[in-house]
Amino acid sequence: MSNNIFNIGVSGLNAAQWGLTVTGQNISNAATPGYSLEKVSYQEASGQYTNSGYLGNGVQSVSVTRSYSQYLSTQMNNTQSASSSANTYYSLISQLNNLVGDPTKGIAAGISGFFTGMQSVANAASSTSARQTLVSSAQTLADQINAAGSQYNQLRQSVNTQLTAAVTQINSYSQQIADLNKQINSASAQGQPPNQLLDQRDLAVQNLSSMVGVQVVQSDGNYNVFIGNGQPLVVGAKQYGLQAVTSASDPSELAIAFKSSDGSTQTPSQISYIDESALSGGTVGGLLDFRSQTLDPAQAQLGAIATTFATQLNQQNSLGLDLNGNAGGALFSAGSPTIYANARNTGNATLGVSFDDPTKPTTGDYTLSFDGSKYTLSDRKSGAALDSFNAPATSGTLNGLDITVSGTMKAGDSFTIQPTRSSLDGFKLSNSSPAAIAAASPVVTSAATSNGGTASISSATVVAGYTASAISLSYDSTKGGFTSNVDVTLADSSVVTAGQTIPYDSSKGLTVTSNGVTATITGAPSDKDAFNLAPNKGGTSDGSNALAMSNLVTTKSMNGGTDTLTGAYATYVNQIGNDTNQMKSASTSQTALLNQVTAAQQSVSGVNLNEEAANLMQYQQLYQANSKVIQTASSLFQTLLGIFN
Repeated sequence: MSNNIFNIGVSGLNAAQWGLTVTGQNISNAATPGYSLEKVSYQEASGQYTNSGYLGNGVQSVSVTRSYSQYLSTQMNNTQSASSSANTYYSLISQLNNLVGDPTKGIAAGISGFFTGMQSVANAASSTSARQTLVSSAQTLADQINAAGSQYNQLRQSVNTQLTAAVTQINSYSQQIADLNKQINSASAQGQPPNQLLDQRDLAVQNLSSMVGVQVVQSDGNYNVFIGNGQPLVVGAKQYGLQAVTSASDPSELAIAFKSSDGSTQTPSQISYIDESALSGGTVGGLLDFRSQTLDPAQAQLGAIATTFATQLNQQNSLGLDLNGNAGGALFSAGSPTIYANARNTGNATLGVSFDDPTKPTTGDYTLSFDGSKYTLSDRKSGAALDSFNAPATSGTLNGLDITVSGTMKAGDSFTIQPTRSSLDGFKLSNSSPAAIAAASPVVTSAATSNGGTASISSATVVAGYTASAISLSYDSTKGGFTSNVDVTLADSSVVTAGQTIPYDSSKGLTVTSNGVTATITGAPSDKDAFNLAPNKGGTSDGSNALAMSNLVTTKSMNGGTDTLTGAYATYVNQIGNDTNQMKSASTSQTALLNQVTAAQQSVSGVNLNEEAANLMQYQQLYQANSKVIQTASSLFQTLLGIFN
């Protein structure tokens, strides 16, 4: 009997020792990342039959298990992925917002300063000082636009650098998971769960989730990990490595693809690219979303503003006369559309792209794809199809772009079109000579000195190079209108031939156009009053074309004719500011949600030191009590021995 009591005491002593060991393990790992609370499972030992019934044989320690919730762990990983993505996006867009700054400063101030200088030239067209000040303002604006282009390029390079680092981390974590799958399967064959290895694997998945969104499927004790649209990253003990490679559609950007199975260098047609739209979550998702949803569109939008500015100024300057009496030329140059043939194209086609209306450039980046029968232009930001034309035609105007395909474009081939991105780097002052500013109009208007009425004629506006002879308009009171020496077009588009009467209503005035020149007569003319439109000869003090250029600041030419240049820039800055605020809110809310989910997960798997201290006392008392049982058994045994002595 004493022997049975002794064995029971020993089993209890062992059980208490297990409890103390596991409790000590919990306490020592309370701050260890990824550690899950461990508990000892006990069961009553099998009984021993006697004539008096089954007698107990003490206690058995069955297993040491983790306090673990697969559901909460998955929730935490998913939330970690979303939080990391939002934080990465917010960090990058904050940098862009800081670079863009106040909508009243920077490029906006440069544009306003330029037009103020142009107004000064309009007021004093022959002033060399005013012209030089304007040239300086133009150079300052060009430098500001170039600086913006450099800042965008630096941000894009930063995204590339961070993508490369993220892929390295992903490969490290996925290899850890594959190795741990193998170790766990081997260790589990002993019949007990290898808790330490399981914790390490869960931590690796958690770290991986912070880098990219993943789906984890458990199978035969393994964690099989998938990314994107179900592409395998880890299957059992096999890892599928990733690489950051030059994008097939845009060589200025990196894309993510799978490594070759043998580690060999691959051609673009051999590379297994992962669709960017499928890579959501984690640092990678934040980087790609920032690039596609903010960086690229914002640069295209600012490039469109620069292109519009240069085109409109050049166009208006070409309609005037410079200080030497010559027709004006280009004041600015902006980059032309950038076109990239997809590196995986199998055809030999090349693409020609220009703006249908250079004064109203598009504000996005596009993909032109061919399916064998139709050319489709899609928006790169949203992926939405915008317009198309059918083969065998090889040219068409799509979304404001004149597109011409030369050579053979095979089914599946595509081109990336960036109409305005290069406008920032390529924006230059074409002519720095103050004399190059074509401040004078090629046409001057005048009223005959003998006029007796109150009628007057406006300055002429010119829409094309003027080379025609003078236009004379004479009022005949008996006929109630003017006659002209040339054919003229009226405001209602009707044409009146030379010598015919042009009806005149002093309450409405009269606008006439001939050979691209337009002028308006207002007021009450007297009989035989005359007005003339003639080529400007040596009119160096005339600033009417400079005035027309300065008025471009109020022309609504941007965003479908709803915004001025400065208004469009303010919209651009405010949009980035609004997006930054939204991402700040998203980042804050995702961080708060992650904290909540982590707290829930830790309530199950985390170590509570107060509880462990109580357990420590409990197992200590249990150990002491079982020691007492052994002591009692020993005393009984000694008593029995004494009977026989």
